[in-house]
Amino acid sequence: MNSHCLVVRNVCKNFGGLKAINDMHLSLEPGERRAIIGPNGAGKTTLFHLISGTLAPSSGAIHFLGREVTRLLPYRRAALGLTRTFQITNLFHNLTLLENVLLAVQALDNVKYSMLRPVSSYRHLGRRAFELLEEWGLRDKAGIPVRNLSYGDQRQVELIMAVAGNPKLLLLDEPTSGLSPAESATVVEIIQKLDSNMTILFIEHDMDVAFALADRVSVLHFGTLLTEGSVKEIQNDPRVGEIYFGAEQCDA
Repeated sequence: MNSHCLVVRNVCKNFGGLKAINDMHLSLEPGERRAIIGPNGAGKTTLFHLISGTLAPSSGAIHFLGREVTRLLPYRRAALGLTRTFQITNLFHNLTLLENVLLAVQALDNVKYSMLRPVSSYRHLGRRAFELLEEWGLRDKAGIPVRNLSYGDQRQVELIMAVAGNPKLLLLDEPTSGLSPAESATVVEIIQKLDSNMTILFIEHDMDVAFALADRVSVLHFGTLLTEGSVKEIQNDPRVGEIYFGAEQCDA
């Protein structure tokens, strides 16, 4: 188990009489890019909540970097190197782009424990924030309030904040949701350029995006793991066509 970045073992999540996740097994190798796909209600986001710590499983265990984190709070998992984005942008819309990135950088520095000095006095934080904006081609928008940025730029900002600390495991919840084809292409290119040592687990509704980014794909159906395999194996699996694309498309 120590050789894996993430191991989800026999995990169940019940909401009353509803089994949202049932006997889930999942393991990711370090540096792997894994897509989670499945129709609406398959349990994809619930699984993300369990891995990130937003929800506690009803049974089973979750290990991250060889350590059991099943009952660990989200911020404790983040401190270990597990970072997550959301389907809907989760930013500080009244702050500027630079201020949002500064907050992400500050959270990884001991300055977060200091209440007596303004963050502007820590020049190394500002340098790191500007470096990130430069890398992502957004430095010229540093002073713009996030609420005035395009939705595509906002999705990029969320990614910048998520990767600011070089996490060991990055969870991406539908990173291209709500984006135009051109914006989706930009986000795909950005994700492809991320550190190859970073393990990425992502939910994606756009199959072209999922297959472009993934090394392997896991397919969920009614809270269970239907199948998993390489992109080619999933593309050629008739069960996936039946439950995800519909029987009519599968027969086409």
